[in-house]
Amino acid sequence: METGICGVVKGGVIVPDLPLPEGTRVEIVVRNSADEIPPDLQEEFDAWDRASADALDLVERLAEEKTKDEKR
Repeated sequence: METGICGVVKGGVIVPDLPLPEGTRVEIVVRNSADEIPPDLQEEFDAWDRASADALDLVERLAEEKTKDEKR
């Protein structure tokens, strides 16, 4: 029996809208239209992307400062 369950990709992992039992066999069909993402959800995705980039910049800057401190 086939049942359609929607979901989204977060961090490269498919997250279904409903929980699935362990071992469930699935088939992934990617929808080609970007218009299917509601604007408020796309805005949230964009905010997460910006936050991730900012966090990476901060980590790299802190690592650089630590390296400078260790060389002293």
